[in-house]
Amino acid sequence: MEIEPLDPAAAGSSVLEGVHEVVSAADRLDKPGAPPVTFDAAIGRLENPQPNLGRALRWVARRDGRVAGLAALYFPDAENSHLGLLELTVHPEARRRRIGTAVLSAITPELRGRTVLECWNVTKGGAGVAFGTALGFEVVDETVFQTLSLVGADRCAWEVSPAAGYRLHTWHGSAPEELVTSYADARRAIADSPFGRSAYRFPRWTADRVRESEADRRRRGIDHRVVAVVHRGSGRVVGFTELQLYPHRRDLGYQGDTAVLAAHRGRGLGFCAKAAMLRLLLAERPDVEQVVTSTAAANPYMVNVNVALGYRTTRETVILAQDTEKLARRRAQRSVARGWWGS
Repeated sequence: MEIEPLDPAAAGSSVLEGVHEVVSAADRLDKPGAPPVTFDAAIGRLENPQPNLGRALRWVARRDGRVAGLAALYFPDAENSHLGLLELTVHPEARRRRIGTAVLSAITPELRGRTVLECWNVTKGGAGVAFGTALGFEVVDETVFQTLSLVGADRCAWEVSPAAGYRLHTWHGSAPEELVTSYADARRAIADSPFGRSAYRFPRWTADRVRESEADRRRRGIDHRVVAVVHRGSGRVVGFTELQLYPHRRDLGYQGDTAVLAAHRGRGLGFCAKAAMLRLLLAERPDVEQVVTSTAAANPYMVNVNVALGYRTTRETVILAQDTEKLARRRAQRSVARGWWGS
């Protein structure tokens, strides 16, 4: 078996086709009912990952010359500079052959300076959980994935106006200068969301940080849309919802954060903002067929808001976590005992 770095921009067609096959086969097993992953979507996901994950390193694992697994390791910065985030995918036909173990061993030295390694979106009850817990990872949170099919959706629920004293303001790409500071304040309200025992810390948003994030999305061709809830009396943003459209997956929208400041909750403002987003999406991007979103399982209020909008639960996942010091010790012990972890 060989484990080697992967640069999607420089890799040959045979490697990229192997990556696509691994992703497709894993999705068919781990995400039943999800649309098939095209080649462009699989490679685009590597080249254009979710914003705010930081620097990325990638590897492929070959077995008998064929791509059997791949890994992406992300290094968030700022308040999450203690954290490493790992995506590890092994072809179903190659599982239980120590490929994942060998990949994890090979990339562990890259985690120097990080204290916790987490794996997100691991299918609950699936092979990934069994693999991780056998290697000392713990389940620290659970997430619900929901999907809304725009084709044939009941749009009556989306026809809702904001409560008295509030208005909606929408934009693509960049927040208006007069709203960017209060928008940053509203973004910080997402920190009230439950996140279990995960070591992840929500961003401490400022106006400057909003502008940096907007510029990053523009560079990567991500269509970022926001519906903000503005308090008429103060003129400040007190809630928002966001949605992203990636260039490699134009038929699919990714519903991002939704939050309302504590003093303005209980008025249905989050529901109203999400409904307005769906109306706008339908009018402006008829090529989008589905919207997906994820919510902490410990947040049944938002899960139920999504259900009321027409979403259905399609997948449950967990976050696995382990201290990197513990991971390094395990690697060293196995190396001594077996000569090579995963041999």
